[in-house]
Amino acid sequence: MANGGQKRIRVSDLITEGDIAGWNPWNPVTITAGTGVGKSFFIKNVLYRYAKDNNHKILMLIHRKLCVEQFQMEVAEDGKDDVIHIMTYQKIEKDEMYNISSELQQYRYIVSDEFHYFISDAGFNNTTDISFKKILSMGNAIKIFMSATGEDVEEYMRRTVKVKAVNYGVPFDWSFISTLNFYHNDASLPEFAKAVLEKGDRAIFFIQQARKAYEFYKQFSGCAVFNCSKQNEKYYKYVDEGKVKAMLKNQKFEENLLITTSCMDAGVNIIDLSVRFIFIDIKDIGSLIQCMGRKRVQSPDDKIHVYIKAINNQQLGGLETNARRQMEMADYLKGHTTEEWVRKYVRQIDRSQIIYDDIIFDGNTETCTKKVNDLMYHKKELDIEEICHMKGFGDYGYCKYLARKFNRYDPDTEFYDYAVISGNYGLENYLATHVGQEMLQRKDRKELINIMNVRRDGHLKTSMEVLNATLKEDGLPYRIEEFATSKVVDGKRKRYNHAWRIVAHDWSVS
Repeated sequence: MANGGQKRIRVSDLITEGDIAGWNPWNPVTITAGTGVGKSFFIKNVLYRYAKDNNHKILMLIHRKLCVEQFQMEVAEDGKDDVIHIMTYQKIEKDEMYNISSELQQYRYIVSDEFHYFISDAGFNNTTDISFKKILSMGNAIKIFMSATGEDVEEYMRRTVKVKAVNYGVPFDWSFISTLNFYHNDASLPEFAKAVLEKGDRAIFFIQQARKAYEFYKQFSGCAVFNCSKQNEKYYKYVDEGKVKAMLKNQKFEENLLITTSCMDAGVNIIDLSVRFIFIDIKDIGSLIQCMGRKRVQSPDDKIHVYIKAINNQQLGGLETNARRQMEMADYLKGHTTEEWVRKYVRQIDRSQIIYDDIIFDGNTETCTKKVNDLMYHKKELDIEEICHMKGFGDYGYCKYLARKFNRYDPDTEFYDYAVISGNYGLENYLATHVGQEMLQRKDRKELINIMNVRRDGHLKTSMEVLNATLKEDGLPYRIEEFATSKVVDGKRKRYNHAWRIVAHDWSVS
């Protein structure tokens, strides 16, 4: 239920058994839909029933081991493991690299769950292209790709693979976000945790680095559960496997805080009305959105407060420069031979791993060559496009980009509905860089008002008096000053009697 109590469209409302009967192996099926609208339900019920009636088998491919464990339990409990089998993408990749038969040919339906994996994980995994190519090569299987964030892979299929897919989509509903907040400083995380504990609520913290997640967990180990990937040899030993398994089975955690890496960014469900806060320190936008979906909303009143680690424009520039640098060697290889590449980059290593070694067999001889991992390369292209888009919004481009994505932007008033917090670092930086800037009309004040985000009884405050009172209360050494001035506009002098500007100010002497 969402949007005034209207019934949400579910995947099983869109796709019938008649649709399934019309599918073929040559045109992949994509299902793009947010969390909680029945993607897995469709597979476990509608597709299961059709496959069983026609004596077919379904292979469900999953990219996180935690998701495998949870889905296996669900399928076994429902008695549907006679038709639905489960495997990881990583197993296919390993089998292909070592010429091990994966026996995929036995399946009529190959379902790629959370198929954004092929590109999102390509940022650090140089084998996602192997499973992707293998799946597409299964000529007798109907390929089904499901995700909340699969647009990038869909574009790759159209642009590079040149396949025409059958697309189904359920509109996204972001109304479950009660407030959208951004913070800058990691030191804020303990303060956030303390605030959650004081309220008696529950919260999920998604932190990209296992080291950082564990160090944070140690501060609250008495009331928190820690989780990271089983592949992390250094930190997985601190994971309480019993608690994690209970969480997967019960779809809730008993502690007040769940502190996890992105190993839980997809497929895992948390159903608990007391989970009211989600904190995310993960850069990849697709993974970030997946993290938000781990809490399954149960009603229109079941909302969450979202806190995201902000990236400033200077950091965006650094990420763009790094992405372009990682593509340099691949760009050269695209226009030159392997021999020319080796001569240019003699004894150098492609640390991005976009370039890989391969063997070409022409029927008589084997030749070693170098190739570009197209999925990894495409990922870098998308990253750069996204960063440029963010920078195009000016100051706080990252925040504005996400606010627009989550429907927190009003194009009529040009107001962004988000807050920048964490010791007001973001606000202070804005004030410092805009000292003396003249805001002649009301529309010129909108950005300042949005960034300050002063609210009373849910209403955004715009008066200079209230804004200055907030600056004083927060101890920020700036004040908004009203003044009169005149400017020549279109050859005529126009007077502005109530212009604003930001000035440095010491509140201790006034």
